[in-house]
Amino acid sequence: METRSVKLSSVDVALEGLEDGQTLIIGGSLFHNKPMHLVREIARRQVKDLTVVSVPQASLDVDLLISAGCVAEVRVPYMGFEYLGLAPGFRKAASEGTIRVWECDETHLLAALEATSRKLPSGVAKAGVGTDLHKLNPDLKLVKDHITGEPIMAVGALKPDLAIIHAAAGDKYGNLRYAGYSFGDLIIAEATRQGGGKIIATVDEVMPNVSFTSDPFRTDISCILVDHVIEAPYGAYPCSSHGNYQFDEAAILEYVNAAKSEQSMRDYIENHIMSVPDHEAYLEKHVKLMSVVAARAKIYV
Repeated sequence: METRSVKLSSVDVALEGLEDGQTLIIGGSLFHNKPMHLVREIARRQVKDLTVVSVPQASLDVDLLISAGCVAEVRVPYMGFEYLGLAPGFRKAASEGTIRVWECDETHLLAALEATSRKLPSGVAKAGVGTDLHKLNPDLKLVKDHITGEPIMAVGALKPDLAIIHAAAGDKYGNLRYAGYSFGDLIIAEATRQGGGKIIATVDEVMPNVSFTSDPFRTDISCILVDHVIEAPYGAYPCSSHGNYQFDEAAILEYVNAAKSEQSMRDYIENHIMSVPDHEAYLEKHVKLMSVVAARAKIYV
Protein backbone atom coordinates (compact mmCIF):
# COMPACT_ATOMS: atom_id res chain seq x y z
CA MET A 1 0.00 0.00 0.00
CA GLU A 2 1.39 3.37 -1.06
CA THR A 3 1.71 5.91 1.75
CA ARG A 4 3.32 8.58 -0.44
CA SER A 5 1.87 10.39 -3.43
CA VAL A 6 2.86 8.83 -6.73
CA LYS A 7 3.53 11.63 -9.20
CA LEU A 8 3.79 9.61 -12.43
CA SER A 9 1.44 11.19 -14.93
CA SER A 10 0.42 11.57 -18.53
CA VAL A 11 0.69 14.76 -20.53
CA ASP A 12 -3.08 15.16 -20.73
CA VAL A 13 -3.50 14.88 -16.96
CA ALA A 14 -0.50 17.08 -16.19
CA LEU A 15 -1.65 19.89 -18.46
CA GLU A 16 -5.21 19.97 -17.11
CA GLY A 17 -6.01 23.52 -16.07
CA LEU A 18 -3.75 25.14 -18.65
CA GLU A 19 -5.59 28.25 -19.80
CA ASP A 20 -5.17 31.33 -21.96
CA GLY A 21 -3.48 34.24 -20.23
CA GLN A 22 -1.51 32.24 -17.67
CA THR A 23 2.14 32.74 -16.72
CA LEU A 24 4.36 29.89 -17.91
CA ILE A 25 7.97 29.51 -16.79
CA ILE A 26 10.37 27.18 -18.63
CA GLY A 27 13.49 25.61 -17.15
CA GLY A 28 16.81 24.78 -18.75
CA SER A 29 18.99 27.26 -20.63
CA LEU A 30 19.63 28.03 -24.29
CA PHE A 31 19.81 24.60 -26.02
CA HIS A 32 20.14 22.55 -22.83
CA ASN A 33 17.65 20.65 -20.63
CA LYS A 34 14.69 22.35 -22.29
CA PRO A 35 11.35 20.52 -21.83
CA MET A 36 10.64 20.55 -25.56
CA HIS A 37 8.12 17.69 -25.39
CA LEU A 38 5.92 19.86 -23.14
CA VAL A 39 6.57 22.98 -25.22
CA ARG A 40 5.22 21.16 -28.28
CA GLU A 41 2.23 19.89 -26.31
CA ILE A 42 1.36 23.41 -25.16
CA ALA A 43 1.67 24.71 -28.71
CA ARG A 44 -0.54 21.86 -29.97
CA ARG A 45 -3.27 22.96 -27.57
CA GLN A 46 -3.20 26.43 -29.16
CA VAL A 47 -3.18 28.22 -25.82
CA LYS A 48 -3.14 32.01 -26.25
CA ASP A 49 -1.89 35.14 -24.49
CA LEU A 50 0.67 33.42 -22.29
CA THR A 51 3.26 35.36 -20.34
CA VAL A 52 6.34 33.22 -20.91
CA VAL A 53 9.33 33.42 -18.58
CA SER A 54 12.69 31.73 -19.07
CA VAL A 55 15.80 32.18 -16.96
CA PRO A 56 18.67 32.42 -17.60
CA GLN A 57 18.42 32.00 -21.41
CA ALA A 58 15.80 31.03 -23.99
CA SER A 59 16.04 29.80 -27.54
CA LEU A 60 13.91 27.28 -29.41
CA ASP A 61 11.50 26.78 -26.50
CA VAL A 62 10.14 30.33 -26.27
CA ASP A 63 10.63 31.15 -29.94
CA LEU A 64 8.54 28.16 -31.00
CA LEU A 65 5.68 29.20 -28.70
CA ILE A 66 5.84 32.71 -30.16
CA SER A 67 5.76 31.38 -33.72
CA ALA A 68 2.80 29.17 -32.78
CA GLY A 69 0.85 32.23 -31.64
CA CYS A 70 0.74 31.30 -27.95
CA VAL A 71 2.57 34.27 -26.42
CA ALA A 72 1.49 37.75 -25.36
CA GLU A 73 4.51 38.73 -23.24
CA VAL A 74 8.11 37.55 -22.96
CA ARG A 75 10.22 37.87 -19.82
CA VAL A 76 13.65 36.59 -20.81
CA PRO A 77 17.14 38.03 -20.10
CA TYR A 78 18.58 36.58 -23.32
CA MET A 79 16.53 35.45 -26.30
CA GLY A 80 18.43 33.99 -29.22
CA PHE A 81 20.17 31.06 -30.87
CA GLU A 82 23.72 32.09 -29.98
CA TYR A 83 26.10 31.19 -32.84
CA LEU A 84 23.16 29.96 -34.93
CA GLY A 85 21.67 33.44 -35.17
CA LEU A 86 18.89 35.60 -33.80
CA ALA A 87 15.57 34.30 -32.53
CA PRO A 88 13.41 34.72 -35.65
CA GLY A 89 9.96 34.39 -34.11
CA PHE A 90 10.81 36.73 -31.25
CA ARG A 91 12.46 39.28 -33.53
CA LYS A 92 9.49 39.42 -35.89
CA ALA A 93 6.85 39.60 -33.15
CA ALA A 94 8.77 42.21 -31.14
CA SER A 95 9.37 44.43 -34.17
CA GLU A 96 5.72 44.20 -35.21
CA GLY A 97 4.49 44.82 -31.68
CA THR A 98 2.47 41.59 -31.47
CA ILE A 99 4.17 40.63 -28.19
CA ARG A 100 5.21 42.67 -25.17
CA VAL A 101 8.87 42.56 -24.17
CA TRP A 102 9.48 42.82 -20.42
CA GLU A 103 12.97 44.33 -20.36
CA CYS A 104 15.11 42.82 -17.62
CA ASP A 105 18.40 41.41 -16.47
CA GLU A 106 18.79 37.81 -15.33
CA THR A 107 19.12 38.94 -11.72
CA HIS A 108 15.74 40.71 -11.83
CA LEU A 109 13.95 37.47 -12.65
CA LEU A 110 15.95 35.56 -10.05
CA ALA A 111 15.11 38.22 -7.44
CA ALA A 112 11.42 38.02 -8.37
CA LEU A 113 11.45 34.22 -8.04
CA GLU A 114 13.42 34.29 -4.81
CA ALA A 115 10.89 36.75 -3.35
CA THR A 116 8.05 34.34 -4.11
CA SER A 117 9.96 31.38 -2.70
CA ARG A 118 10.40 33.33 0.57
CA LYS A 119 6.82 34.65 0.52
CA LEU A 120 8.01 38.25 0.19
CA PRO A 121 6.19 40.89 -1.90
CA SER A 122 9.30 41.90 -3.83
CA GLY A 123 12.97 41.26 -4.37
CA VAL A 124 15.97 43.48 -5.09
CA ALA A 125 18.95 43.49 -7.42
CA LYS A 126 21.82 45.85 -8.27
CA ALA A 127 21.53 45.25 -12.01
CA GLY A 128 20.20 48.24 -13.92
CA VAL A 129 21.14 50.86 -11.34
CA GLY A 130 22.54 53.89 -13.20
CA THR A 131 20.60 53.06 -16.37
CA ASP A 132 17.16 53.88 -17.77
CA LEU A 133 16.01 50.28 -17.52
CA HIS A 134 13.35 51.16 -14.96
CA LYS A 135 11.95 53.70 -17.43
CA LEU A 136 11.63 51.01 -20.11
CA ASN A 137 10.07 48.59 -17.63
CA PRO A 138 7.86 50.32 -15.04
CA ASP A 139 7.60 47.05 -13.10
CA LEU A 140 11.18 47.69 -11.99
CA LYS A 141 11.41 50.36 -9.28
CA LEU A 142 14.54 52.35 -8.44
CA VAL A 143 14.53 52.62 -4.64
CA LYS A 144 16.91 53.24 -1.73
CA ASP A 145 18.12 50.37 0.40
CA HIS A 146 16.66 50.76 3.89
CA ILE A 147 19.97 49.93 5.60
CA THR A 148 22.68 51.62 3.52
CA GLY A 149 20.68 54.14 1.52
CA GLU A 150 22.26 52.85 -1.69
CA PRO A 151 20.18 52.86 -4.88
CA ILE A 152 18.81 49.44 -5.75
CA MET A 153 16.31 47.98 -8.20
CA ALA A 154 13.17 46.40 -6.75
CA VAL A 155 10.96 43.94 -8.61
CA GLY A 156 7.64 42.40 -7.62
CA ALA A 157 7.42 38.72 -6.73
CA LEU A 158 6.80 36.47 -9.72
CA LYS A 159 4.18 33.72 -9.29
CA PRO A 160 4.08 31.34 -12.26
CA ASP A 161 0.88 29.40 -12.89
CA LEU A 162 2.84 26.59 -14.50
CA ALA A 163 6.49 25.54 -14.52
CA ILE A 164 7.86 22.98 -16.97
CA ILE A 165 11.33 21.49 -16.53
CA HIS A 166 13.36 18.56 -17.84
CA ALA A 167 15.75 16.34 -15.87
CA ALA A 168 17.84 13.33 -16.76
CA ALA A 169 16.03 11.04 -14.32
CA GLY A 170 13.29 10.94 -11.71
CA ASP A 171 11.40 8.49 -9.55
CA LYS A 172 7.69 7.86 -9.22
CA TYR A 173 7.43 10.19 -6.24
CA GLY A 174 8.82 13.20 -8.09
CA ASN A 175 12.45 13.32 -6.98
CA LEU A 176 14.62 14.62 -9.83
CA ARG A 177 18.26 14.06 -10.73
CA TYR A 178 20.39 16.05 -13.17
CA ALA A 179 23.45 14.52 -14.80
CA GLY A 180 24.88 17.97 -15.53
CA TYR A 181 23.91 21.51 -14.59
CA SER A 182 20.38 22.25 -13.39
CA PHE A 183 20.52 25.99 -14.25
CA GLY A 184 17.61 27.82 -12.54
CA ASP A 185 15.29 24.82 -12.24
CA LEU A 186 15.40 24.61 -8.43
CA ILE A 187 14.43 28.25 -7.80
CA ILE A 188 11.80 27.92 -10.54
CA ALA A 189 10.27 24.94 -8.75
CA GLU A 190 10.48 26.59 -5.32
CA ALA A 191 8.83 29.82 -6.48
CA THR A 192 6.11 28.03 -8.42
CA ARG A 193 5.29 25.85 -5.40
CA GLN A 194 5.20 28.78 -2.95
CA GLY A 195 3.21 30.87 -5.41
CA GLY A 196 0.52 28.22 -5.77
CA GLY A 197 1.39 27.08 -9.29
CA LYS A 198 1.96 23.63 -10.78
CA ILE A 199 5.33 22.02 -11.56
CA ILE A 200 5.59 19.43 -14.35
CA ALA A 201 8.85 17.57 -15.00
CA THR A 202 9.71 15.37 -17.94
CA VAL A 203 12.54 12.90 -17.44
CA ASP A 204 14.43 10.72 -19.85
CA GLU A 205 14.10 7.81 -17.44
CA VAL A 206 12.04 6.91 -14.38
CA MET A 207 14.33 5.10 -11.94
CA PRO A 208 13.52 3.07 -8.80
CA ASN A 209 13.13 5.15 -5.64
CA VAL A 210 15.97 3.18 -4.03
CA SER A 211 18.42 4.82 -6.43
CA PHE A 212 17.54 8.13 -4.78
CA THR A 213 17.34 6.96 -1.16
CA SER A 214 20.67 5.12 -1.47
CA ASP A 215 22.39 8.29 -2.74
CA PRO A 216 20.33 11.22 -1.42
CA PHE A 217 22.94 13.85 -2.22
CA ARG A 218 22.28 13.22 -5.91
CA THR A 219 18.66 14.34 -5.56
CA ASP A 220 18.72 17.82 -7.10
CA ILE A 221 15.02 18.66 -6.73
CA SER A 222 12.88 17.10 -4.02
CA CYS A 223 9.56 15.40 -4.66
CA ILE A 224 7.79 17.99 -2.47
CA LEU A 225 8.32 20.56 -5.22
CA VAL A 226 6.99 18.46 -8.12
CA ASP A 227 3.36 17.78 -9.06
CA HIS A 228 3.74 15.57 -12.12
CA VAL A 229 6.53 13.40 -13.54
CA ILE A 230 6.30 12.26 -17.15
CA GLU A 231 8.71 9.67 -18.50
CA ALA A 232 9.70 10.95 -21.94
CA PRO A 233 12.91 9.56 -23.45
CA TYR A 234 14.46 12.31 -25.55
CA GLY A 235 11.96 14.69 -23.96
CA ALA A 236 14.33 17.63 -24.46
CA TYR A 237 15.04 16.86 -28.13
CA PRO A 238 16.17 18.62 -30.29
CA CYS A 239 17.77 20.36 -27.31
CA SER A 240 20.19 18.44 -25.11
CA SER A 241 19.67 16.52 -21.93
CA HIS A 242 22.91 16.67 -19.97
CA GLY A 243 24.44 13.27 -19.54
CA ASN A 244 22.21 11.63 -22.14
CA TYR A 245 22.38 13.39 -25.50
CA GLN A 246 23.68 16.56 -27.11
CA PHE A 247 21.48 19.06 -28.91
CA ASP A 248 20.84 18.39 -32.59
CA GLU A 249 22.21 21.40 -34.42
CA ALA A 250 20.72 20.37 -37.76
CA ALA A 251 17.25 20.03 -36.26
CA ILE A 252 17.49 23.44 -34.61
CA LEU A 253 18.68 25.00 -37.86
CA GLU A 254 15.68 23.44 -39.57
CA TYR A 255 13.48 25.61 -37.35
CA VAL A 256 15.61 28.74 -37.92
CA ASN A 257 15.43 28.27 -41.69
CA ALA A 258 11.70 27.61 -41.57
CA ALA A 259 11.22 31.03 -39.98
CA LYS A 260 12.36 32.77 -43.16
CA SER A 261 8.80 32.88 -44.43
CA GLU A 262 5.34 32.67 -42.87
CA GLN A 263 4.36 29.75 -45.07
CA SER A 264 7.44 27.68 -44.24
CA MET A 265 6.86 28.32 -40.54
CA ARG A 266 3.24 27.22 -40.86
CA ASP A 267 4.48 24.08 -42.59
CA TYR A 268 7.02 23.49 -39.82
CA ILE A 269 4.41 23.82 -37.07
CA GLU A 270 2.04 21.52 -38.94
CA ASN A 271 4.75 18.94 -39.56
CA HIS A 272 6.36 19.00 -36.11
CA ILE A 273 3.40 19.77 -33.85
CA MET A 274 -0.14 19.79 -35.17
CA SER A 275 0.04 16.59 -37.22
CA VAL A 276 1.91 14.64 -34.53
CA PRO A 277 -0.44 13.13 -31.92
CA ASP A 278 2.07 12.37 -29.17
CA HIS A 279 5.72 12.20 -28.16
CA GLU A 280 6.22 8.66 -29.46
CA ALA A 281 4.90 9.68 -32.86
CA TYR A 282 7.19 12.72 -32.84
CA LEU A 283 10.23 10.54 -32.18
CA GLU A 284 9.17 8.07 -34.85
CA LYS A 285 8.68 10.85 -37.37
CA HIS A 286 11.61 13.13 -36.61
CA VAL A 287 14.13 10.95 -34.78
CA LYS A 288 13.75 7.73 -36.73
CA LEU A 289 17.14 6.28 -35.87
CA MET A 290 17.66 6.78 -32.15
CA SER A 291 21.08 5.15 -32.45
CA VAL A 292 22.14 7.97 -34.76
CA VAL A 293 21.15 10.55 -32.16
CA ALA A 294 22.94 8.57 -29.46
CA ALA A 295 26.05 8.45 -31.62
CA ARG A 296 26.00 12.24 -31.86
CA ALA A 297 25.79 12.60 -28.07
CA LYS A 298 28.53 14.30 -26.15
CA ILE A 299 28.23 12.91 -22.65
CA TYR A 300 28.72 15.53 -19.92
CA VAL A 301 29.51 13.24 -17.01
